[in-house]
Amino acid sequence: MALAAGVDRKVVQEMLGHSSAALTSDTYTSVLPEVAHDAAEAAARLVPRQKRSRAHPGSREPNSSTSTDGCVA
Repeated sequence: MALAAGVDRKVVQEMLGHSSAALTSDTYTSVLPEVAHDAAEAAARLVPRQKRSRAHPGSREPNSSTSTDGCVA
């Protein structure tokens, strides 16, 4: 329950008398899928994302190298 409440694994390890935080993590994150999900979400928030253009995916927007008739300049 402490892990689900956001308590650091090292603290939980010491509370339970485990030999390592890895043992605590291996034992309880499989029992508490929401803990694993929350960790994945937190990691995903760290990944920079590009802003999408408003163009439909797969469509080509004209750029400076394309003339109005579609030919490359």
